[in-house]
Amino acid sequence: MARIVLINPAPVLHQELGIKTRQKSWPPLGLLYNGEILSREGHEVKILDQDVLGYSYSEVMDWIKKRNPEILGLSPLTISLESSLQIAKLAKEWNDNLIIVFGNVLATLAYTQLLSKYEYIDYCLRGETETTFPKFVGSVMKSRNLKEIPGLSYREHDLIKSNPRPPLNRNLDAIPIPDREKLVDFNYRIGPHKFTVLATSRGCPFRCKFCAVHLVSDSREIWRPRSIENILTELHFLQSRGYEEFSFVDDCFIVNQKRTVKLCQRMRKEKIDMVWSCEGRVDKGSKEVFRTMHYANCNNLMLGIESASQRMLDYYNKNITPELSKKVIKNARKAGIENIAGLFVVGGPDETVQEIIRTLKFGLELDLTFLQYQLLHVLLGSEIWNEAVKQGLINEEKDWNKYVIASDIYPTAVKREIIEKLIDKAFVEFLSRPKFLLKEIFRTVKSPYRLQNIFNIARRKSK
Repeated sequence: MARIVLINPAPVLHQELGIKTRQKSWPPLGLLYNGEILSREGHEVKILDQDVLGYSYSEVMDWIKKRNPEILGLSPLTISLESSLQIAKLAKEWNDNLIIVFGNVLATLAYTQLLSKYEYIDYCLRGETETTFPKFVGSVMKSRNLKEIPGLSYREHDLIKSNPRPPLNRNLDAIPIPDREKLVDFNYRIGPHKFTVLATSRGCPFRCKFCAVHLVSDSREIWRPRSIENILTELHFLQSRGYEEFSFVDDCFIVNQKRTVKLCQRMRKEKIDMVWSCEGRVDKGSKEVFRTMHYANCNNLMLGIESASQRMLDYYNKNITPELSKKVIKNARKAGIENIAGLFVVGGPDETVQEIIRTLKFGLELDLTFLQYQLLHVLLGSEIWNEAVKQGLINEEKDWNKYVIASDIYPTAVKREIIEKLIDKAFVEFLSRPKFLLKEIFRTVKSPYRLQNIFNIARRKSK
């Protein structure tokens, strides 16, 4: 059996993302699933979350050396690639026989660049890895033929070889529920609450132009739900372990409204007392859905409102309208949902200053508890990325590892500096509205940790 270490690397330079709210570190669910499966097969597995612990590279290496792994797995996003590479390099210098494998989005979309440029990365596993990672571990430890491992990319002499992707896993109930505390020596918290995340489904039936989430699983428009019984089993397990709050991290939790209602009714009936949050779309939120969510202890709802400009919404393939956003927020408020966050994207390729200002003001007009104005990111593999490549604005060989912001590359876009000033001004207006302040004071009486969140935003804006 193998000694395996899995690491969630820390993002580098959060401020470069153009995100104007404080980032929270959530448990690395993908690593937890893989760790649980490997552990059940008899391997010795530990997970380090560098992101939440804030470990320096020397502290990460001390942690690795104590566990003396035979296999090191890293799960980078673009924002955490620099950390992943540094850890992999240091680990290889420490032990040249250590097997280093990368997974997640970059390993799926940029495996050729990773393997050809960084000799200390031995393998990349593409796509979902719950079935392929155990096969890889078994084969590599016994020196078996790696050509039989689906989704594996590797070097063979001077060539990069890639095995075919594994078939899509449609039976998510077969993935075991992870024993979070056994795998990670850290208790995540949101305010005073012991906190974790779980997913009730995978895939997204929508194709937003700026999103690339479907490329990891190659699921296209396939939405794969877990059974309600399986979800409830996990919720009861979490509650028995003392968890007080969780977040459903589905790409869109409310995609099937009848299923959402049924799940929430069962959660209430079976006395799932934990409070929870989820993301939703503004075209998927009837009064009945929000009412059952509220009764099942949903206290945070995040909505992708994106823009007040119908032209920009159509460009992003959102298939929504600003009026739908107004309606869904009213529905959620009437149902009793305590906290509603609005997510907005500004700085599109040809979005005008007037459209940006209208979107920023739209956020102030809505009955939102929190909001996030985000500069449009051109994500690797997204439709916008592919357009930019065709237009010669992105060089895939040079820019694959960069977090590209649209306003930095499109000559027709409003300059980034102008947008950031407008966002800063809108945030000050949002936080200083009398109506907002009165509501927050009332809501904070019931949720003390929410005041800390407001304070953190205000403190960041004062720097």
